[in-house]
Amino acid sequence: MRKKAVFFDIDGTLYDFRTGICDSTKEAVRKLKENGHYAFICTGRTMASIFDRELLSMGFDGLVAGCGTYIVNEGRLLLNYEIPEEKLKEVLDIMETFRMTPVLEGENYLYYCREDYVVKHQDAYMINMEHLIPERLRELDGLRIDELHVNKFCVLCEDPVLAKEGLSLLSRDFDIMHLSEDRKEFAPKGYNKGTGMERMCSRIGVERFDTYAFGDSENDLDMLKYAGVGIAMGNGVMAAKEAADYVTRPINEHGIYAGLKEFGLI
Repeated sequence: MRKKAVFFDIDGTLYDFRTGICDSTKEAVRKLKENGHYAFICTGRTMASIFDRELLSMGFDGLVAGCGTYIVNEGRLLLNYEIPEEKLKEVLDIMETFRMTPVLEGENYLYYCREDYVVKHQDAYMINMEHLIPERLRELDGLRIDELHVNKFCVLCEDPVLAKEGLSLLSRDFDIMHLSEDRKEFAPKGYNKGTGMERMCSRIGVERFDTYAFGDSENDLDMLKYAGVGIAMGNGVMAAKEAADYVTRPINEHGIYAGLKEFGLI
């Protein structure tokens, strides 16, 4: 049997913030590896927010992070694309003009405005990050542009109507994923989970038709479409299910195990 490459999103796929990683998921990844296949993380998170030791100790062959801007295979860094300083300054100017509050995401840090995200909006994700990785968070105010090392970013739109023009300007250089009416995620054009999979497969010598991808959200659409077989989680959004070739069970109903079993990978 030819060696396959399987790519897994983290949040809502491998990992649930409330329940962690299912025992069946750990067993499934272990069996996948025992059967001689590759297993990779493929996430929108940048390296700064990949912190769970249990996740990182599951034996993955590498990871695609930051929506394809950062790639590691067997401990070797293959790619780390950072938004150039001049472009990042332009981005921050647009955000200020159109009242969009950013979280800038990089290899080592998340840069944010605590007053806006935590104090004013009680943002659950950033509150969780403050608890889990306080050493990887930096206040954006007061930092020079050359101190920022950013792969991608998210924004909170204070006024969604006003933000429309800003989003239009940013869309020239970034692909936008609409998480909700007021929350958006941005990846540099030319970089997404699908391009990350392609670069990784070129490195390891696996053809596209021998790839599988598991995902649940809008930022997984590129990976689900690129994969030879795209598998959406049962708890996933409708767009992910429509983009996939197969819908497995939800994350906490042994969805990873069931999906790998369905295609004879374990």
